[in-house]
Amino acid sequence: MKVVLDIETIPAPREEWARLAGRVLHDSGSPAEDLFALADAEAQRKTEDELYERSCFDATFSRIVCIGLVLFSDDMEPRGAVAWYGNDERMLLQQFWQRIGRERPSLYITHNGLGFDLPFIKKRSIIHQVKPPVEINLARFRTEPVYDTMAVWSNWETRGWIKLDVLARALQVDTKSGSGQQVLAMWERGEEKEVALYCLQDVYVTYACYSRMTFRTPLSRDVVLLHSEFCPTS
Repeated sequence: MKVVLDIETIPAPREEWARLAGRVLHDSGSPAEDLFALADAEAQRKTEDELYERSCFDATFSRIVCIGLVLFSDDMEPRGAVAWYGNDERMLLQQFWQRIGRERPSLYITHNGLGFDLPFIKKRSIIHQVKPPVEINLARFRTEPVYDTMAVWSNWETRGWIKLDVLARALQVDTKSGSGQQVLAMWERGEEKEVALYCLQDVYVTYACYSRMTFRTPLSRDVVLLHSEFCPTS
């Protein structure tokens, strides 16, 4: 069994980020006694904004709202797709690991999964004390048990890192349906199912890129995602 996976994350609210980071938020509405104090307050708020924005990709401060998974046989025949999504992150992780424990994949196919998705899942699992039933070796410079399309394409050279949509266009396969930056806005609008659909589209694109990189012809999105399960956790 092989799986292709992707996650969608959103940052912690600013107040929660400040609590975790041990910082005191500066009130933009507080009056300043003079121009020097005003300039200093503005500089501190700018620093806070930059730190907060960078925290969006850190599992210490952000959380998973969707995990998309497509399952394949060892011969890369599709065996179904599933997206867990919702505000109950602990339940989401439990359901994900239950499925992984049952399937015991021999290969995890990702795009930047070694640097982002899999370590993020591991850290959030530790935070929620959800013990994985299997240990996924995240060692670099190899293609098993994790085949990271971004790492392989760049030969693990950071200067060659490539976005998934760019790689998809280069390999002439279906590309992404949007941007990860849109996920937070979609989530805040209550478009949870749409986020799950977006996540599965990214999973499909990753599969298609992997297929081309291993000299296979990818099956169509309709075939791969034909039997998709959507599992809300909240």
